[in-house]
Amino acid sequence: SIFLHQVGELTPLMALALNVDPVPSEIEVREEAEQPSVLIAGAGIAGLCLALALHKHCRLADGGIEVFEQAQAFAENAGGGIGLYANGLRVLRDISPDLLAAVRAAGYDYIFRRWLRHDGTEVACACEDVLTNDAELQSIGIRRWRLQKALFDAATAAGIVVHFKKRTERVELLANGKVAVTFADGTMKTARVVFGADGLKSKVREAVAGTLGAEFTGVTCLMGSAKVPRPVRGICFPSSVTTKNHACFYPTGDTETVFQLYFPAKTMEEAWGTLSHEEGRRQCAELAEKLRNDGWDEAFLAPLHSANSVIRVGLFSREPLNKWVDASGRIILLGDAAHPPVPYIGQGAMMAMEDVGVLAHLLKHHCCNGGKSAFDPSAANLSAATSHYETMRISRTRKILGNSHKLGATQQRRAESWVYNLQRELSIRMQVAFYGTLAIMKPGAAYDFAQDVARQIKEVEQSNDASLASPIVDLHTIQFRRRMVCIGLTITAAAIIVIHGRR
Repeated sequence: SIFLHQVGELTPLMALALNVDPVPSEIEVREEAEQPSVLIAGAGIAGLCLALALHKHCRLADGGIEVFEQAQAFAENAGGGIGLYANGLRVLRDISPDLLAAVRAAGYDYIFRRWLRHDGTEVACACEDVLTNDAELQSIGIRRWRLQKALFDAATAAGIVVHFKKRTERVELLANGKVAVTFADGTMKTARVVFGADGLKSKVREAVAGTLGAEFTGVTCLMGSAKVPRPVRGICFPSSVTTKNHACFYPTGDTETVFQLYFPAKTMEEAWGTLSHEEGRRQCAELAEKLRNDGWDEAFLAPLHSANSVIRVGLFSREPLNKWVDASGRIILLGDAAHPPVPYIGQGAMMAMEDVGVLAHLLKHHCCNGGKSAFDPSAANLSAATSHYETMRISRTRKILGNSHKLGATQQRRAESWVYNLQRELSIRMQVAFYGTLAIMKPGAAYDFAQDVARQIKEVEQSNDASLASPIVDLHTIQFRRRMVCIGLTITAAAIIVIHGRR
């Protein structure tokens, strides 16, 4: 089947030129007959994972979930790569052990994490298994289209309908409590709950938080893949004080390497460009020659000479949202629509997967009576689920993605200052010696979404039990005080009578 990367889940490192239908200047809205209970905008990693998780935990089938994607189709060998870590892989295993196995088979284990100088000198090497001792959850590199294909195949097997050429244009709450989604082709769907997994330029987000722009970070990335094996196993992070840039190289197969080279850029125009195959090869060849003159090791240049699927993207960020759910509780954001990442820590897609796991388990608890009942998205049930969702996820993503910004800044400072680079190299060596890897990596991979949801639910239930018990305690206290007052008044009255009698 033809397979293409989806645009709805567009991240700074996924930018692809997709052939999508233009928005008509005037559209006549046509409502389609059958309406799903749940509508998901965006068939990227977040959207497909959510559809699969809801299908399992909320027993939504037979048209209960529909996914709408703006791309014409999915295509093989498109886009770059992605790293998958234990916290995201736990979500896949929770959906289906078979799905996890399929994803792992399509990826490639890192085994090692290496920090290097541009000339190939190794600064430090860490074993990836310090992030988890679970063999099924070891870090892997995978091409995005292969991950997407595994998710799409699983969704198709589950009977989940994915509609292509459906770009979301407007989302609004109707008077009857349902949510209407209007697409660029003039059609409209209504659903009881709408999830926005439509990426950085999310239209669903506008219904929750209004129109928000993203700010250019001043960094551009040239990325691609090549049928070239790495000479040493592992994900590698070289930095150069001669070229004043840093990079990332990681394997996605025995003979396949993904490269990402980061450079400072003053303007967005300088940072962005959709590259044809010929232009991509030309830019890579020119860059390889420049890096060779700056003393880069030939092992880093080999992928540039055999590059394909090359794109240049600008990295954008936005202040974290304090609101991921609209007032009705029926329009819910996740993934890049809620928290656009920067790529330095490899946790952007992992945060989207965590969103999925947390959401599915909360909805199962509050809307499905722990999985015992049919999906019931009543106002009270949704309010409870989404309130906990925002409480759990907003602080978590802010912390982890904030760490990503910090790590990216230190990598660029390594490239710009030889003094800082020496200090940072010493810090990296010490952290690997004491922690087994960079300390900043552990909070991401160590997170277990299911345990966190269970803890949150238990705390809420204990709090509710305490609040119910409190009025009883207060009533007993009041009754006791009243008795003591009565006794006191009786004694006082008796004393007055005795004194009066003596007079």
